[in-house]
Amino acid sequence: MSRDLELEQKIDAYIKGQLSEEESQELWEDLLQQPEYIDLLETELGVKSIVADRAKAENPSQESSANENGIIYSLKESWKWTAAAAAVAVLIVAINFLQVDTNQTIQELAIGNINISKNLSSAPVMRAQKGNTAPSDSLLNRGFKAAISGDLKKAIAEYDKIIRSYPNEPAAVQAYLNKGIILYNSGDYVNAITALEQVTKKVKDKPVTKEKGYWYLGNAYMNLNKLEKAREAIHTTYAMDGIYRDSAFRILRKLDHKLGNVDFDNFEQQIKDN
Repeated sequence: MSRDLELEQKIDAYIKGQLSEEESQELWEDLLQQPEYIDLLETELGVKSIVADRAKAENPSQESSANENGIIYSLKESWKWTAAAAAVAVLIVAINFLQVDTNQTIQELAIGNINISKNLSSAPVMRAQKGNTAPSDSLLNRGFKAAISGDLKKAIAEYDKIIRSYPNEPAAVQAYLNKGIILYNSGDYVNAITALEQVTKKVKDKPVTKEKGYWYLGNAYMNLNKLEKAREAIHTTYAMDGIYRDSAFRILRKLDHKLGNVDFDNFEQQIKDN
C-alpha cells in the first residue's frame, strides 16, 4: 500500500485537536475511502489516551483533554460507518454466501470469538463535548479499560453496577451488550443470551447496537443448538439490512436446511416473507 502522506498529516492534526468540525468531517469521509487508515487513527488515539491517563495519575490537578475512547465507537454508530461496513461485508461474503455445506454443523458456522477491543463499547464522548462525565459513562469506560486489559471479572462487575444503578440510561444497553460479549467469549452462552436479550429489548435509537444484539444473540443460540430461537434472531438481523445482512443470509440457508423448511429455488423471497 502506498502511503497517503496528506491523509496521515490530517490524522496527526486531528489527534492534536487542530481540525475544525468541518475539517474533522472531511477527514472521516477520507477515511471511508481508505479504511486501512482507521486502524492508524484508532491506534494513535489509544496511545494518546494511555499517555494522558498516566500524566493525570502523576499529576491529578492537571486536567486531561484526551478522553477519546468513545470517538471510534461514535463514528462507527453513524450511518456512514454502517454503509461502509456493509459494503466491506458484501465484498467478503459475496463469493461464497450462496453455498451451503451440508457437512458443516451449526456450531461451526457460529462466531468462535468476538474481538473485544473492536466490539466493546465505551462512552461516546466526543472531543467537542465539555463538562463532567456522567457516572454511568464513567463506569462504562472503566469496564472497557478493564476488559481490554484482560481483567474480565472486573469489567463485568463495572457493567453490573451500571445495570443495577442506571437501568434506564443508554449506558445500561451498552453494559448489557459488553457483558454479553464477554460471557459469549467465555462459553457461557446461557447468561450471554440473558444479557443480549436485554439489549434487543432496551435499545431505542441505535440501529447498529440493536443489530449487534440480535446477531450475537442468534450466534449464542446456535452454539446451544436452539435452532428455532437462532433462526428468529438471525432472521431479525437479516431483515435489518445492515452490516451482518449477508452473513445472516448464509446462516439462514443453513438453519432452514437443518429445520427442513427451505425452498432453495426461491430462498431469498422466502426469507423476506418470513
